[in-house]
Amino acid sequence: MKLSAPHIDKSDIRSIKNVLKSEFISTSSKTVEKFEEKISNFCNTKYSIALNSGTSAIHLGLKILGVDNNTEVIVPSLTFIATVNPILYLGAKPIIFDVDEYHNLKIRDVIDFIKNKTTFKNNKTINKKTKKIIKVVIVAHMWGRVCDFTELKNICKKRNIFILEDAAEALGSYIKINKYKHCGSMGDIGCLSFNANKIITTGSGGSIVTNNKKFYERVQYLANQAKNDTFNYIHNECGYNYKMNSISAALGISQLRRLKKKIAQRERIYKRYLFNFKNSKNIKILPYDSKSKINYWMNVISFKKLNFKQTYNLSLSLSKKKIETRRIWRPLNLQLHLKKFQTHNILNASKLYFSSLCLPSDDNISNSDVDKISNHIKKFHETVVNNKL
Repeated sequence: MKLSAPHIDKSDIRSIKNVLKSEFISTSSKTVEKFEEKISNFCNTKYSIALNSGTSAIHLGLKILGVDNNTEVIVPSLTFIATVNPILYLGAKPIIFDVDEYHNLKIRDVIDFIKNKTTFKNNKTINKKTKKIIKVVIVAHMWGRVCDFTELKNICKKRNIFILEDAAEALGSYIKINKYKHCGSMGDIGCLSFNANKIITTGSGGSIVTNNKKFYERVQYLANQAKNDTFNYIHNECGYNYKMNSISAALGISQLRRLKKKIAQRERIYKRYLFNFKNSKNIKILPYDSKSKINYWMNVISFKKLNFKQTYNLSLSLSKKKIETRRIWRPLNLQLHLKKFQTHNILNASKLYFSSLCLPSDDNISNSDVDKISNHIKKFHETVVNNKL
């Protein structure tokens, strides 16, 4: 039983075959444009640019928002490493913050930091400690759970700080704030991922979504080698080979047609886990904000009475039964190459890392599979708590 595997059906294969037969395989094609249109329509944004990875999306997003070696970026501690590495690509520095009960950026802490630990001068927000400009806040929607950053948007707008949404795990998740808003559509720029384990896949791939025409045009320019004159091969600045190819786009178009079905299947799995552990006081399935509707991409379980070694042993015992689990993302403040950077009141992230596991959440898991996993976990937990292991 897999955590989240790619599912390729006959319609996906047919879509790829049609592209192979009908057009030159390229990053500049009608198929890529069609996929971009479908993503922007789905996310309810004006623009979408299909790219070769979610990491490329974050890199370009930060670059066009003005991140450089004179700036800092606020980032949540509990996220995949690809959220923070593009900050380093650009020579900037991250400021690492704690997460809340949904594993998302602790918005109140960020607001308090901006109000009390920064100054605002010449339309720039300056970190009192480092004297660097705080340019961007990255809001990641972890495991498909929506991070409500409405209050943060207000202060960021006043302080000339951009918000970049890392919605790599959250395609199909949305929240009702006056009206329904999709993850990726609420900040200045949204970044999506279509990696093999995501809710839909293009093999590898990503996208930027935005409502800002200038941002859109700038991303298109930089993602395609910064071409100023295609015929004469004139490039006035350093660009990147980041555009998605037509084969990946064809797969994405086909996969997107099944997204609602895939979300419904994963919701069933989530509700089964929730039911199975509803009477377990010391075991918790990660909840989500009641104002939101999520894509149920990944189910996460946490234990009050199991330590780091015991959760590892639980994972090993499940693996012997061909049940795949893994730890949640290692917090950024614990990553060796990031320890030199500023952190702020990190209390929850490390605790969650030591006591949590990701559970199989794949579309094809049956209710009986979920029951088998749940019963094994309960039995293991009971044995450990009773000091038998």
